[in-house]
Amino acid sequence: MNKGIVVIGELHQDLYYESDFYWQLVQKIVTNIINFIKFNPDDLNRKLFEKIVKKGFSETPKKIVGHCYFKRGGNGNNSAEFIAKLGVLTKLISVIGRGSEWMISELNELGVNTDDIFQIDEITPVSTIIKSDFTTKIHLAPNLKNRMNFEGIEIEDDAFLNAKIIYSTPIAKKFIKLFENGSKLGLITAFNIETQKVQSIEQLDGLIKQKFDLFFLNLKDAYSILNGTFSIDQVDEKFKKYAKIRIYTAGKGGSFTRTDNFKIFFPGIEVEDIIDRTGAGDCFAAGFLTKLFELVKDKEILNQLNKDENQEKLKDILSKCVEFATYTAIYKITNQLIPTQKEMDVFIKTFKIK
Repeated sequence: MNKGIVVIGELHQDLYYESDFYWQLVQKIVTNIINFIKFNPDDLNRKLFEKIVKKGFSETPKKIVGHCYFKRGGNGNNSAEFIAKLGVLTKLISVIGRGSEWMISELNELGVNTDDIFQIDEITPVSTIIKSDFTTKIHLAPNLKNRMNFEGIEIEDDAFLNAKIIYSTPIAKKFIKLFENGSKLGLITAFNIETQKVQSIEQLDGLIKQKFDLFFLNLKDAYSILNGTFSIDQVDEKFKKYAKIRIYTAGKGGSFTRTDNFKIFFPGIEVEDIIDRTGAGDCFAAGFLTKLFELVKDKEILNQLNKDENQEKLKDILSKCVEFATYTAIYKITNQLIPTQKEMDVFIKTFKIK
């Protein structure tokens, strides 16, 4: 029977709001600053600039008109959909609230196994995503998300039948027990670290008690958790105790893969016509795990590859995973579509570096 990937993560509603509010705000503030400097060149200080910025906000309309729509959201949702679209059998384990049955129906249509998505009698969280011409901001609702947990829910080992990889995105207190269970059952363990769930090394120490197989961590989140800016080697020194394989992403700055024996750097690729960078990190991880799923038979083989005598083999495999992940993310941000494996094959063959 075919194996698959189990994703543990959040599934909630995203309210997308498209508006030129931010652009209007920038124009208003810039105009106020230019006018002030023009007539008061010798009277500049922080309080005055704060007053000018606040004035810019207050002068924008109280009621902002824009186009809005609801979509499925959450790291768990995004990763499960991306992996399934790339052709790997995928199960999502999550908790949802009232009025969100439509999301399960959509995931079923996409081929995602939803047998272990549990509905509880709580308000379904909504994240508000405001899109403008030059930026996208996501307003989270952690007070509601925290209620979407597995308290009182028993998940049997059968939920992990026919799984090769378990992926927690992000790693969080409410997911750790399930994740550890997947590890005990012999699955390849992968997780994502994000500041929305982990704000300090001390918090991560309290969450992770063993060295798992691999993690993904954006360097901006790493700096936030460490409360400072450090070199990649200094960052890895702090985080290497959590996984044997560590993948640090830096957007246009490329990605850095570390093990205790070697380093891989894959440079960022400059592309034109970027539509939206939202979801690029989830897509990168999905691409990496999809390629790892293809190239590594099971946890036993991965353990063998981690041995000193097999380091060149492992390095070659991880290099292929990172390359595929990078192109998958580029496809996402330039097309704002989730690619199939066939579409990725064509894209990689035809893609031209600018």
